[in-house]
Amino acid sequence: MDKSVISRTTWCQNSHPKGESTTGISSVVLVSVRKERHLMSLSKQHPSQEKRSQSPQGREAADDRFLAVMQESTDIFCILTPTGEMQEISPSWHAFTGQTEHDGLGRGWRDTVYPADLPQMEEMVMQSITTGRAREIECHIRRYDGTYRLIRARTIPVRTIGGALREVVVCGTDITKQELAEQMSEAEVKLAVEASGVGAWDWDLVTNQIQMTDQGKVLFGLSLDDLITYERFLAFLHPDDRERVEDLIARALIEQADYCTEYRMIWPDGSMHWLAARGRGRFDIQGQPTHMIGTVRDITDQKQAEERATTVLESITDAFSYVDTQWRYTYVNRGLEKMIGKKREEVVGRYFWDLLPELLGTPFEHVYREAMATRQTRHIEGFHPSFQRWLDIHIYPTPNGISFDLHDITERKQAEEALQQSEERFRGLVESNLIGITVSDLSGTIQEANEAFLKLVGYTQEDMAAGQMQWKTITPPEYQERSAQAAEELLTTGTIQPFEKEFMTKNGKRVPVLVGRALFHRGGAPPLVIGFVLDQTAHKEIERQKDLMLSMTSHELKTPLAALKGTFQLLQRRAKRLGTKADRMSPEVSAFLNDLSERLAASARQVDVQTHLINDLLDVSRITAQTLKLELEPCDLVPIVRETVENLRVTAPERSFLFELPEHIIVKVLADRNRISQVVTNYVTNAIRYSSSEQPVTIGLTLQENTARVWVQDKGPGLTEEAQKGLWQRYHQVKGVPVQSGSGKGLGLGLYICQTLIAQHKGEVGVESTPGEGSTFWFTLPLVT
Repeated sequence: MDKSVISRTTWCQNSHPKGESTTGISSVVLVSVRKERHLMSLSKQHPSQEKRSQSPQGREAADDRFLAVMQESTDIFCILTPTGEMQEISPSWHAFTGQTEHDGLGRGWRDTVYPADLPQMEEMVMQSITTGRAREIECHIRRYDGTYRLIRARTIPVRTIGGALREVVVCGTDITKQELAEQMSEAEVKLAVEASGVGAWDWDLVTNQIQMTDQGKVLFGLSLDDLITYERFLAFLHPDDRERVEDLIARALIEQADYCTEYRMIWPDGSMHWLAARGRGRFDIQGQPTHMIGTVRDITDQKQAEERATTVLESITDAFSYVDTQWRYTYVNRGLEKMIGKKREEVVGRYFWDLLPELLGTPFEHVYREAMATRQTRHIEGFHPSFQRWLDIHIYPTPNGISFDLHDITERKQAEEALQQSEERFRGLVESNLIGITVSDLSGTIQEANEAFLKLVGYTQEDMAAGQMQWKTITPPEYQERSAQAAEELLTTGTIQPFEKEFMTKNGKRVPVLVGRALFHRGGAPPLVIGFVLDQTAHKEIERQKDLMLSMTSHELKTPLAALKGTFQLLQRRAKRLGTKADRMSPEVSAFLNDLSERLAASARQVDVQTHLINDLLDVSRITAQTLKLELEPCDLVPIVRETVENLRVTAPERSFLFELPEHIIVKVLADRNRISQVVTNYVTNAIRYSSSEQPVTIGLTLQENTARVWVQDKGPGLTEEAQKGLWQRYHQVKGVPVQSGSGKGLGLGLYICQTLIAQHKGEVGVESTPGEGSTFWFTLPLVT
């Protein structure tokens, strides 16, 4: 039982100073403190027995009681002779060590003592024998299980009535658990202190010495055996912090207040470390300081983090500031300097409401004070009366006050206002119903549409609300691929170039339209698609009438042109026959006939040009009326290309043509010979027209998988990407590209006709061009296997 006192009384003999036989009371007191037992032998003369001798039987009984108490009160007990030998194994000795009489008698008991502790044990026994006084040590004794236990051992010399040493009593208590617990407790405290990184210090103001824990010296960059004075401590401080720290310490001692600060410490190796120190003075009864004690901890990482945070705050464009609980500025970044129009030195330390009096009585004041009082994050957005800007402000609680993050949203507000005005204008356009306008999602479901569009396609608002209007369902099959390409263009660029197509109305009719679309982004929501639809019915009717007129006109013009060309050819033959009789004519007549032949040839060529133009107009009319017919047959593409170019040599004898055609290979295609020759003629004619007469024109044919690719390359000025747009459309003429040889510009129909003809052959057309390097026009045809 803890913290109890147990007293057992036995009779024993003691030696009187005069050698008289006395009987006394020996009290063996066992005190258990912190769960350990301490044996104390206290002897004093019993007053009632001072002059009475004890009988042998009484002495024997007293000895028995003494032995019983000793063995019961200790973990080990034995009796040694004056020569240090054990004559009897006690029950407690046997129970603890496991030794028998064979092992322990004589000096065998020494085998149980840990070898390193044996000299100390023997010395203790010897001192008790020689001095006659009790001794106590701590040593390790081997237990019966082979483990060494820490024993607090005590030797008690026992003398005869005559004063001679009779024997030495050895008793001991196992304190292994107690010692381990104390060691663990000390280790845990030390570990906790070291883990916390806190060092402790004690400054003796009398000796001027500062005592530090090991951790404290580590934080100062000192070795563990270094001594430090107050002057040396000051020398370690950063010069910019030294005077301030001295003043704080002096004030704490004078005012008997706590000392708390942060400072930079310069280690002996030159490195700098931030430390946080706290301290308190100790004073005598007269109130004079005698000591100052305190703690110190490393805050270098914290300071570096603060510096990084400050760097971030200085780099952000937002205005940022701290105010303390007294509403005084403690920090402002460059953003707030710029916004408030004052330098940091003019702001830090100033009273918040003095600098921004315009906020008093506004919602800003209410939110700010609420954030300070409740220690909760708050947010407000509005027009700031002090800064005359639209601001988005977040207020955050801090350990010493609150912080402000001010984001200037003036431009956003202006943009929102402009957007609102734009939306109003757009709404006016929608409601004007001049053109069809739609709003759809990315899947193609039409969500909104004005009356102009609904009237065009024959649907109602109810149909649209029911989700029955989809771009895909109102688009005819032949336009699905083009619509898919437009959708990809929309996702890539955000807009699509207007293109022509047809819509299927609700009653199954077709209506020609011109459509354009653009993406409309809505912040985090999925974007919408704004569509513009222009009814092309009237325009198409005008084009139809125009094409009809051109067709009729072309037919009417073609007949006289044919007659005119026949007349020119007849005159050329007659002039040629007359030329054979030049020897009978005068030189004047002969020269006239030669000049007439040249003029007739030039006139015939002009008739051919006009005939070509009329044929183009007729082809366009057939394409528009969908009456253009092809006469497809299997044929070799190589001779078609070669013969077409050779025929062109007659019209352009001054030009050089280079061929890159496959030799001894039949390139079999299913084609209309005349129409393919027409395409090649158009490509070569354009190459002649837009390149210098000194530059050759190259015509080639290559095989690519299951297609044949025919190409014509010139060394003209080339085309920009912008110039290539619309190149294959009707009546399109590239601006800024001069004609360099041959006839002048045509009607802009040739490439449109070429594209249509090749498309009907299930092929493709294209151009590769770089400004300043020339152009290569090409078309492909599928091979016949």
